[in-house]
Amino acid sequence: MTAIKNTAYIDIPCERCGSKKAIARTWKETIATFTGTTEVEFSQIICTNAECQRLFNENIQKEEKKRNEIKLQREKREKDRKDVLHLRSSQKIKSKI
Repeated sequence: MTAIKNTAYIDIPCERCGSKKAIARTWKETIATFTGTTEVEFSQIICTNAECQRLFNENIQKEEKKRNEIKLQREKREKDRKDVLHLRSSQKIKSKI
């Protein structure tokens, strides 16, 4: 078993098709921390096989859409729950009067 710590991500073949990987872009971001800020360097690594990368991107988009739908459903349930609680509390107040 190869230790990933000592190997650059670019040297590991694509898990889906076995092709080589390439760095598409690299950028730096400054992130706030408890002790100030720190600069982090990010790299977007892609598969050199165009078909494999296209399928991967489509899969990511499907997962993103599914996560967004779940988030909207959760927010709707939370709103409905709060509305019911508000209605119940207002009914209790009216019944005491």
